[in-house]
Amino acid sequence: MGKRKKLWIIAGASVVLLIVVLASVNSQRKNAVSVQTSLVKRADVLTSKVTASGEIRAKEFVDLQSEIAGIITELPVREGDSVKKGDVLLQIDPVQTAADKDASNAQYESARADVRAQEYLIMNAESNLQRDEASLRSAKADLELAEDNFSRTESSFNRKQSLFEDGLISREDYEVAQNELKSAKSRLEVARAQAAQTESQVVIARNNIQQNRATSEARLASAQAAMARLEQASDQLKKTTLYSPLDGVVTQLNVEKGERAQPGIMSNPEATLMTIANLSVIQAELKVDETDVVNLSIGDLTEVKVDALPDETFLGEVTEIGNSPIQSSATQEAKDFKVIVTLKSPSPKLRPGMSCTGDITTDTRKDVLVIPIQALTVRDVEVDEEGVYRQPSLEKAQAAATAGGGDKDKKKELEGVFVIDQGNKVARFRDIKTGITGDSEIEVLEKLKEGEEIVTGSFQTLRTIKDGAAVKVEQKSQSGKK
Repeated sequence: MGKRKKLWIIAGASVVLLIVVLASVNSQRKNAVSVQTSLVKRADVLTSKVTASGEIRAKEFVDLQSEIAGIITELPVREGDSVKKGDVLLQIDPVQTAADKDASNAQYESARADVRAQEYLIMNAESNLQRDEASLRSAKADLELAEDNFSRTESSFNRKQSLFEDGLISREDYEVAQNELKSAKSRLEVARAQAAQTESQVVIARNNIQQNRATSEARLASAQAAMARLEQASDQLKKTTLYSPLDGVVTQLNVEKGERAQPGIMSNPEATLMTIANLSVIQAELKVDETDVVNLSIGDLTEVKVDALPDETFLGEVTEIGNSPIQSSATQEAKDFKVIVTLKSPSPKLRPGMSCTGDITTDTRKDVLVIPIQALTVRDVEVDEEGVYRQPSLEKAQAAATAGGGDKDKKKELEGVFVIDQGNKVARFRDIKTGITGDSEIEVLEKLKEGEEIVTGSFQTLRTIKDGAAVKVEQKSQSGKK
């Protein structure tokens, strides 16, 4: 084969190869996915915040409610008035409660009189006991004397009876001795009866004392009950006048003079007569979602904006984090927790109940690598036996994308981004580890470098793009090259 012929063959093959390459490039360009991109950059400061809504409140406030029912006869304060602790706020008609106190006082005095009368009865019974005990001692002495006299008389009669039987004394002397014995026996029986009677009187006197003491205890208990009713009536009378429990401002007044106050409980806001608040310390009570409250700490700095004062921002810090979710009558899956932010320099224009929004700074980091939040996506990728994802080769990734599947038992859902392979103009999925989240950017801790180009949109593209897909960059963010 001639030299010229070889050259023609080589030239023809080169043309064919060029045509094939151009066709392949055109085919890839036709199938390329249009994407928006951004560069991985380094931020001087990245701040993570939690935003929540709520309302302004005073740190110290009291909702005043009445404990008794009645017509309001005096109302010397109006809403917005400043009051001192102990100032009279409201007077309820005291006529009925004063009458109840007088009746209770009369019952108490009557009960006290009964107690004193019973004490006198006990003293009299004790005196009677002493008298009867003295009589008993005297009766016992008389009994002993009668017993001795009977014993002597009986001995004398026995001797005289022997003498009479022996004919040594006359019948008259014998009969005299016999009569003396009968008299002594009679006196002995009388003494015994007198002693027994006196002893019975002593027992009765002692029983009377016990009975009087029991009655006295009952009277004393009645007097104590009457005193308790008197104290209750006195307390009710005192409660007809409401005094301010603290220095503050009347921030809410729900009644007017002449209206009827009704006893209430704290869970019933309709029973609240007025609210007194100390406005020296103002707080924002925020409702924070359960997914965000775990990131908060006491002392976190907060910027609070009040709807009524849109041009002002108030600085504060978190001083209280609720441990239990806020109870709500509505059935809801998401739970909110109460978070209290104390404002450092509140405005005198602030009023309890104003709506507000708080931006709570949970973390701040300097000189960190960041990417746009919208660049993050989630993919179900194949992992090795240890559960670790290792980026496959471009050919394997494209083959898997074409085949549309893999071993499901070795799949794992990972968070990552699509990085632009500048040499091949394709998007490669890379799992990353993230840190704190800012307003529009998120910190990257691992597996990305500053200056790398990543896919940021569109949203539909990020949902459907596959690892190894050819891409065509439509737009770069301001951080990238035009």
